[in-house]
Amino acid sequence: MSKFYQNLKNFILIEDRLNTSLFSKKSIISIIRCILEPLAAENVPSVIIHRLKNTENLDSIVKRLEYSRNIEMYNFLDPDIVLKDDLIELEFILLTSSRYNAVFMWDYSDDEKKENSYVYMKLNSKNVNHIFEILSNNMKVDLKEKFYSFKPERRENELLNHCISNIVKNLNEANNENEFNNNALNFEPKDECKKLKEQIRHTSHEIRNQLSVLDIYSKILEKKFNDDKTSSLIRKSISLINMELNELKQFDNLQLKETSVEDIIPVSIQMFEEIVKQNNNKIIFINSTLDGDKRKVLLDEEKFLAVLNNVIKNANQFTQNDEIIIELSKDKNYVKISVQNHGEPIEDSVKNKIFKDGFTTRENGFGIGLSVSKKYLAEQLGSIELTCSDEEKTEFLITLPLMDVI
Repeated sequence: MSKFYQNLKNFILIEDRLNTSLFSKKSIISIIRCILEPLAAENVPSVIIHRLKNTENLDSIVKRLEYSRNIEMYNFLDPDIVLKDDLIELEFILLTSSRYNAVFMWDYSDDEKKENSYVYMKLNSKNVNHIFEILSNNMKVDLKEKFYSFKPERRENELLNHCISNIVKNLNEANNENEFNNNALNFEPKDECKKLKEQIRHTSHEIRNQLSVLDIYSKILEKKFNDDKTSSLIRKSISLINMELNELKQFDNLQLKETSVEDIIPVSIQMFEEIVKQNNNKIIFINSTLDGDKRKVLLDEEKFLAVLNNVIKNANQFTQNDEIIIELSKDKNYVKISVQNHGEPIEDSVKNKIFKDGFTTRENGFGIGLSVSKKYLAEQLGSIELTCSDEEKTEFLITLPLMDVI
């Protein structure tokens, strides 16, 4: 085993790898997509060095990156690039860009079926530089000037990597659970599985047809009554429903971009202003951020709006004659959104269950809203928690890391 290979291999074996458990190949592919998609989506100036032995499930994004005019890709399996390649089963993605830098490594050599591996991943870390130095010593091309010309500053960003670690662990657990469920389905008659898929497809198609009708009538309303506000809110709801239908079709449809939360919260409040009046409630928005604080977050606007809508809807459903208070604040690292009501407190026996998929205390509830909200926020490096529920108030807190932290 060469010193070059051993130096890289050691990074997977050191204590700060993401998880002591093995990651499935499906999870690893999903993580690769999450690392590369922001660069491909916005053609972000960047340099990418990779050693991917099999890109069968990554062809689309790899080709998008290769054809991007601002992105330079170097394949470590290319003999014109590397002096010697004896890395066997070790694979990696190493990148630096004007937005972020990252290293992600895995090695299937310890698994007989070549389907599972331990992983190592860092973003905006000095270890990205360390890995690059090891690689550059075994490359024919000199990329140091290009690699070190990019920002952000390379430093140990424990906050970011802690968020990433939690997300990746959850992703791996979800993929393993889905794999288990898929295997369980194999014991069912294939015709039943096919029938279920067809039913989902047909139902989605019919829902989209009705949404198209709603969209047309919203435009008619706008033209007839000159009420563009109501029409706009209807179309926003249609957009959110379409997003949920897309979730049935594909997993990796996250559209992240730099956004001011201050611009999204009023949209959600507008959508519920009339609805909360049915319970004699009203929404009060408190912006506690400092004047001129324009720091942004990285999120999917549609999914984040769906989260806000879920939380506000719940706050309205469980109280009457009340003020629903939405408070926005920022500290050094995070933007925080508090949603409060003053109705009946949540029972202690169910506080630990409210984010579980399928759990509900309402007779006609589905138990989906909060679990989906938690999932969406995790995809965007954020979180949601119940911080308080007593006789005084019930408060949910949404937290997202600020861009200058990421």
